[in-house]
Amino acid sequence: MRYFGLNRTRGLALPVSMLALTLGACGSMEMPKVADFNVTSFEWNPYSKASMSVPSTFKRTSVTAADYVNADGSCAGAAAAEDGSEPKVAGAVALQMSECAVVRVLGAPEKVDIGANSRGERFTKLLYSRGERPGLYSFTAGQLTEIERVAEPAPPPKPQRPAAKPRRAAT
Repeated sequence: MRYFGLNRTRGLALPVSMLALTLGACGSMEMPKVADFNVTSFEWNPYSKASMSVPSTFKRTSVTAADYVNADGSCAGAAAAEDGSEPKVAGAVALQMSECAVVRVLGAPEKVDIGANSRGERFTKLLYSRGERPGLYSFTAGQLTEIERVAEPAPPPKPQRPAAKPRRAAT
């Protein structure tokens, strides 16, 4: 029993001494003053400065009235050809393109819907159901914002071969 009491004090000596050393080290440090703490200058997100230095990849270019598409699918600022259709220009379609730039690449659309969105900006939808890139192209304020896939027309059925004639059994 005598050893039990001795072992108990040895078991407490180490944690108590560690606590004393830790508190002694805290006493030598200078505590920050409440007046020095400012919520607006505190860096809540350590990555925010890094993200502020990265330039934006999407910059809206100014779209003029000449870049808009008319209700018939022709460009408002371009002189139409004699037959009423505008010549195609080879290229790719990408987000942030103007309405007329898409019409120059894909040709005249089959259907044009022009209206305004909830913010009062011009909202246009061009439907292409045939051609190289069928889809529903949505524009906000004259710039392409969304491309939706549409059902492509079914390919024409292949001609079927006539049914094989049954063979006669040899006797």
